[in-house]
Amino acid sequence: MYKVIIVDDEILIREGIVHGVPWDELGFEIIGQAKNGVEAVELIREDVPDIVLTDIRMPKMDGIELIEYLKANYPQVKIIIISGYSDVEYFKSAINNRVSEYLLKPTEYNEFEKVFKHMKAALDEERAKEAEYNKLKKHLIESLPFMKEKFLDRLVKGYYTDTEQVKEKLKFYEINLIQDEVAVIVMEVDNFYVVTSGFSEEIKELLRLSVVLTSNNVFRDRQLQGTFFSSSSDEIIGIISNKAHPKIIISAIEEIQKKIYDYKMITISAGISGKCPDIMHIQLYYEQATQALKQKVFFGNQSIVFFSDINVMETPDALPYSFDSSKLINAVFYEEEQKLISFLDDVFNQFERKMVKKYDNIDRLCIEMLFILARHAVQYNIQLEDILEARGETYFYSYNYDSLSTKKKWMLSVLTELNHMIKQIRNDNASIIIRVVKNYLDENFSNNSISLELVADIVNKNPAYVSCLFKNKTGVNFSEYVAKLRVNKAKEHLGDVRVKMYEISSMVGYADASHFTKIFKKYTGVLPSEYRKTAVGHEG
Repeated sequence: MYKVIIVDDEILIREGIVHGVPWDELGFEIIGQAKNGVEAVELIREDVPDIVLTDIRMPKMDGIELIEYLKANYPQVKIIIISGYSDVEYFKSAINNRVSEYLLKPTEYNEFEKVFKHMKAALDEERAKEAEYNKLKKHLIESLPFMKEKFLDRLVKGYYTDTEQVKEKLKFYEINLIQDEVAVIVMEVDNFYVVTSGFSEEIKELLRLSVVLTSNNVFRDRQLQGTFFSSSSDEIIGIISNKAHPKIIISAIEEIQKKIYDYKMITISAGISGKCPDIMHIQLYYEQATQALKQKVFFGNQSIVFFSDINVMETPDALPYSFDSSKLINAVFYEEEQKLISFLDDVFNQFERKMVKKYDNIDRLCIEMLFILARHAVQYNIQLEDILEARGETYFYSYNYDSLSTKKKWMLSVLTELNHMIKQIRNDNASIIIRVVKNYLDENFSNNSISLELVADIVNKNPAYVSCLFKNKTGVNFSEYVAKLRVNKAKEHLGDVRVKMYEISSMVGYADASHFTKIFKKYTGVLPSEYRKTAVGHEG
């Protein structure tokens, strides 16, 4: 019997539900009634039900508040809403997927029967899965002794040097591969740290053990020699006889992948080493399998990669990954989202085209781009660390994704969020525009191509708007501000008599020295040469 609590502020409705439905026949029992959410919470604390049937509109604590309470404290409890026609759109928009079913008042018995039969089937399935899970847990613990796994893990990682000791342990653990040419398989759950986010360490371990058990069963059923175990580094490692044809090995791994996906809805990938003629040299072949597995970044999840194949894909030289930082800044800070997408496509395509061994370069590239953006975002009073923290992420979050496409997708989400934030700031705060313009002028005053049109394009605004905004915020027009800035910068250089006058002119953005002289006298009242004489106390 599954336990039900009825929550409704109308006693006649509650009594009608309690006494008008043959609950025993449906497989349920009513363990309590409540006229509001407050009373319901008290009942739930005393005896947790399987189902709460609740109205929406109630005093003290309404149905929505009760649902939120259950979501936070009793997520396993199923929720069924019963409400009037006038409430339908309200609770449809206000309630998320935590609600299993809903009924409309007045409710016919056949509707009750339909809904609760469906709920019973769902609860039965959950109990069966829980029972299966508990059975599997017990079986895994009994079938995979810790000491055997520890030995195999240390073996593939090169801890043993005594051949006779290794032979004795292989014999003791009934691992009959010593006479065979072997290969190493390294498997892992794709995007493991993302998939298992929020899982307890016990659940994570059970997940890995599920892959181990499935792998051993598949190889045994196919009469293939091999043993799989869970590594201390979160990998699933297999030592297999290399007598089987590669197509047979691929077929076995594909069956493992399918069984794991059907059972847990997760994907796994595998890397396979070359032929190991001597079990004492197995560390080298474990490293080969690991390298092969990492190539899945180019193929995506659920990949199977042989080490012998990656030699063909590699080029003699490492991929010179690169990107134009100015294009990155423009794409994120000044362009529309489509330009940002195009930029990332161009950057990541260099990896997709080359298929080189240097998969670690991808993560380095992501980090480099984020650091550049973080430095630039400061001028908008934006801390990229805060954006990432709010997402529950860090600069290194791309490491959690195993495929090129998922890494790119994550980068796009971060950059798009920053892009949208910048746009909002520009729309809401005109002073930021002026700050950006001033910062740009401070950094680029030596560029003789500076114009109002240029800076307007940078801040993605109309030149006339920027001109008016600049005059309003600074008290001077744009051209006057640039001229005074360049004059002040020139003053800093005029004290050095080693620097020629034409050189100073060029340094502050004037290609024509005579024009520079006119501008300088206009804003200082003296010629540059006269200013230098005063500054240094002698002729320049």
